[in-house]
Amino acid sequence: MTVEEMSLKMEQFLRDCSHLQWRKNRDYHPDGVAMLEILTTAFETGITVEQDLWARTRKQTSALRRFVIDGHVESESPESRMTDIAVYMSMMAFWVGNKKEILEDAHFWVQRHRSCERPMLPTGNPTDPCHGPNNLCDRCAFIVWLADQVLTC
Repeated sequence: MTVEEMSLKMEQFLRDCSHLQWRKNRDYHPDGVAMLEILTTAFETGITVEQDLWARTRKQTSALRRFVIDGHVESESPESRMTDIAVYMSMMAFWVGNKKEILEDAHFWVQRHRSCERPMLPTGNPTDPCHGPNNLCDRCAFIVWLADQVLTC
């Protein structure tokens, strides 16, 4: 096999990875907002987006390690594991290169599309934050967290 043939096969693998991410991104981002589910997980669990993506990658590399070291295949093929790892690495690259914009867009979207769980009644606007910083609902606490993340970029 020539280097050119090798490069073509590697390119096909990367194309397959891209096809997978196009298909899965619709499932994993149902609101159409980039990284919103991962941001929510990071907020709820007290980890960073990088740690979330690393945990997802680590799960796949652990299974791939079993294949490489022990010759054992779990529920998914090694090719599937490699594809998932490549997709997670591309998500990490996307996050690192666009962090502030991702956070700003998520902040704006949550503010506009999710209602406060405890709006001021009876005239309160459901998109306004909770009244009182010590007892925020989950939606408003997430908005504050997102704003803090933007400030630290």
